[in-house]
Amino acid sequence: MKQVTILDLKKIGFFGELPEKRLCFLASRLKKRRYRAGAQIIRQGGNGEFFGIVGSGQVVLEDPDSQPRSLGPGDHFGSAMLLYGKSSGFTVTAEENTTLWVLQRSDWTAPTALPKKRRKPFLKPGTRRGLVIGGLVMAALTMFTLILGPSLLDRATLTLPDWLGEQGRPDLAEKYLRTVTRWEPESARNLGYLGDILVLENRDQQAREAYQQALDLDAYLPWIHNNLGVLLLNDGQAEKAIEHFQTAIDLSPQTVSAYVNLGSAYYDKEDWEAAAAAYGTALEMDFSLLDTKAAWAGLIVSESRLVEARLVWEDVLMHDPRHPLALEGLGVISLLEKDASLAMMYFDAASYLNPEDPALHLYIGMALEELERPADAIEAYRFAAENGSNPQLISLARALLEDLSGENSDLKAPH
Repeated sequence: MKQVTILDLKKIGFFGELPEKRLCFLASRLKKRRYRAGAQIIRQGGNGEFFGIVGSGQVVLEDPDSQPRSLGPGDHFGSAMLLYGKSSGFTVTAEENTTLWVLQRSDWTAPTALPKKRRKPFLKPGTRRGLVIGGLVMAALTMFTLILGPSLLDRATLTLPDWLGEQGRPDLAEKYLRTVTRWEPESARNLGYLGDILVLENRDQQAREAYQQALDLDAYLPWIHNNLGVLLLNDGQAEKAIEHFQTAIDLSPQTVSAYVNLGSAYYDKEDWEAAAAAYGTALEMDFSLLDTKAAWAGLIVSESRLVEARLVWEDVLMHDPRHPLALEGLGVISLLEKDASLAMMYFDAASYLNPEDPALHLYIGMALEELERPADAIEAYRFAAENGSNPQLISLARALLEDLSGENSDLKAPH
């Protein structure tokens, strides 16, 4: 096997499901490695993060639990290292002088690199006068990139839109990206950057369209899947959002934000166990995420892990004493522990920061009822019932309101 081709890759299980464009890219990323007879290619437990295809010669795979297995030309090993970043399950040794074709995991997870198309200058001699300053800046940048070539253009596209967005000029960033998109209509990355800028401009529908166009060109860009999932989640399409977040994780398992967003999507669907698992994975990678820690602690309260939840919320407050969810959570734990006075201290602080939260008013009502302040408790329940959006919360608030009003004949529940 002199050179591994697309046809050779198609014969290998999971490669056969990939589109032609992706296979072409992966074939171009294969590197040839030569090993002398007896050379150890990788030791069992080592994390080489590559996939090997035997081009010539022979290798042997050994592990303590099974018989050695020999591989010849066309055979392959390392699927788990490539797909999941796992350590090698075998010690692989060259039995004779051997040539391997190797695909690195970094290339497997990289976006498809599309061929550069020849670009035509869009500024003609005698450009109209009277352009606004922003237009002049864009023209100057355009000419600069045309003169100095594609490498500068790529660098500018990576940095310039972000800089313009930070300067409060997303409109100029959008103009720039639409220009480079006309030059490179098959650049999924540029369309993804355009989607990011459209989000800054609160044009979510157009941003979704830009992200979808990008994924139609290259479905292997995890950050676009993640960003599109956020827009879908904000639009109430949690199921579709979950698909995109999961794809982002499959393509780039170390993307912490994708796990956080996946947890939020499961939370939206009230799949508490899945939400806790996703948040937990994110925190294993980065325990400094205060909002994620606070949300995760709220989920484990339902498992009666009160001590653990309390410690997490207290840790959040050490870093941010004004974190409303942590304050609310500690109030709930105090309420569960029958300390209504302490609960009210936390709830009062949380209410100052987030006065319109219906769930918080529901908890305040419970604490006030424990403190034998029925009139105030009824007002809190009434607020939760009238302003809540969650049907279960509204139903519970109304039930508590009716029960308390029934016990106090001079106080009426709303119809």
